Amino acid sequence: MAKSKLEIELLGLINEKSASEIEKVERYCSLVRISRNLDKSISKDGTMIKVVNGNQEFLKPNPAISEKVKINTALIKLDEFFEEKRAEKSKNNDFNEEDLYAD
Repeated sequence: MAKSKLEIELLGLINEKSASEIEKVERYCSLVRISRNLDKSISKDGTMIKVVNGNQEFLKPNPAISEKVKINTALIKLDEFFEEKRAEKSKNNDFNEEDLYAD
């Protein structure tokens, strides 16, 4: 399967020899796919769904919304890891012209 732009970007931030870091990229991309599927479900079914229980009918919040909140929380937590990697990469790419002439 072709890698998404997101996956390519995240792989560029990590040590690709580290199984745990690769797992974080895969988990992040999987959560993004799940989030997009939940968005489709919410768009299709709406924020409220009709529940029929015997003779009763009532509306309740779409369960996909609470799942979306959980997914977003997990994405934010994982994104903290990737933000650290971005900062490390930026720090490693920054240099002072004086560094070229250091003794």
